[in-house]
Amino acid sequence: MIRASALCVALLTVAMPGWAINKCVGSDGRAVFQDSPCAGKGEKIDVRPASGNAPAALAQPTSAQPARPTPAKEGAFGESWQRRTYLENRGIADARGALQAHKMQCDARQRELSAQKGQASNNLAGATWLQAIATEMQAAATLCDSKQRDLQAQLDGLEKELRELQAKQ
Repeated sequence: MIRASALCVALLTVAMPGWAINKCVGSDGRAVFQDSPCAGKGEKIDVRPASGNAPAALAQPTSAQPARPTPAKEGAFGESWQRRTYLENRGIADARGALQAHKMQCDARQRELSAQKGQASNNLAGATWLQAIATEMQAAATLCDSKQRDLQAQLDGLEKELRELQAKQ
């Protein structure tokens, strides 16, 4: 029975590294291991892998063992280096390209609408059509301006983030 209990504990240690096991003392004085709390007198055993380190999601400090802060160490090619490299090589260039492409698209749309104005006839229907084109040009300009501001804000944010990452270097 003791061997079976020891084997059970060993298997649980391998299968679930951060699982709590309770060591309970039976009425006959023998130790019994279980995952539920003991009915009477007993103690909780914190089961960890052989390395002594449980995965962060499963590790829970007990009252006898205070929580140790995990250092936010970053290697030579850590997250901030990767982000900085991305911003330097692609991120900012892509944002500038998107802004430039949007400006060109807006200018092309305005030229297209302006060309339609020249096709209007000199009568009431033509005047109504000119008014509709002018309204459409104004709406397109407003949309273009709004999106351009968003793209510029994104570009500014990426450039600021890059400056901050370069300053930490």
